[in-house]
Amino acid sequence: MKVLINRTDAIGDTILTLPMAKMLRQHFPDAKLVLLVAKKSQDLFLNNSLVDEIIVLDHSVNFLSKFFYLFKQIKKLDLSHYFYVGGSHIPSFVGFLLGIKFRGGLLHKWQSFLFLNKGVRQARSMVVMHESEYNLNLLSPLGLNYLAADKKRWTENLLNLNEEECLNIKTKFDKDLESKGIDGARKFIFIHPGMVGHTLNWSSRNYGRFIVRMEKEFPGQFNFVVSFTPVDIPYLEGLRDHLSKAEHKDHYKNIYFFDGSKNGLRYSMGVIKAATVFIGPSTGPTHLANDLGVKSVGIYSPIKVQSASRWGPINRDKKMTRIVSPDVICGEQFECAGDICPYFECMGKIEVEDIFAQVKSLIEG
Repeated sequence: MKVLINRTDAIGDTILTLPMAKMLRQHFPDAKLVLLVAKKSQDLFLNNSLVDEIIVLDHSVNFLSKFFYLFKQIKKLDLSHYFYVGGSHIPSFVGFLLGIKFRGGLLHKWQSFLFLNKGVRQARSMVVMHESEYNLNLLSPLGLNYLAADKKRWTENLLNLNEEECLNIKTKFDKDLESKGIDGARKFIFIHPGMVGHTLNWSSRNYGRFIVRMEKEFPGQFNFVVSFTPVDIPYLEGLRDHLSKAEHKDHYKNIYFFDGSKNGLRYSMGVIKAATVFIGPSTGPTHLANDLGVKSVGIYSPIKVQSASRWGPINRDKKMTRIVSPDVICGEQFECAGDICPYFECMGKIEVEDIFAQVKSLIEG
């Protein structure tokens, strides 16, 4: 049995697909499991026993380059099973052309109905379960029936970051902090204010206000690592503007702006792993923190398809993970209704004090 799982979109989406590999590994221990992932996700799989091999798809190249590359890679695998979960449908087309006998996955767009013969139709927009559970249910044509009672069995410990790797990353990161005049021995709060996509987010300025609130309660006890990649830079503007006020200038001494694109995903994972608490919206780093066992606060939209019910961290143990959403009754399923909604700009209803209270509770255990 040789299986390819195609999930070539975001890092967080890829993490939420790994339970499929875990269930397949448990039920078919001799199977060869291959994951097809986006280039940005490839470092998730270093020393990961859930998969035997990965194929990396570079989205920056043109259609023909992708097609011929994937045709060559998939043909030599001599697959018995293929699953489409998300991302590019070029692999589905290739699987169809190669005559892979079992072509399963999510029946959603027209390509899936054309290229898949064992697909599963799911109304994911109804949000009756978590994204990882929807993914596990794609295995039902193999006779693998997912039970909600077994969720932890399939969704915990998906990533691997060994102690030596963590120590090396932490040592390097401490030196980076010290080069900026920041005490590397101090505990830190990891904040990732940005996200890709159209999901509602908390105000960037509020993240700056949160740092000021923490300094008031815990003066000089924590550093604040503000994470970003180039696409997240607009999310830093409000935070920087708030902290640039004269009365807050001393807080900059404890803030390190961390460009997660510079040293690779494994380095970012190691830095997150070392954090006392992680804070972020519906984005990949939030899922990284959750699986790596870091105490975290996730900030989520109340819109149905954007909600924590579907996209929140998998682990919901309140000793480790808190979810904060606006206290409103949102009637929207797909996107914000704008100013015709009585709760318009509902993310502003999440107060800095709400996030602070959750973080303080996690810190104090």
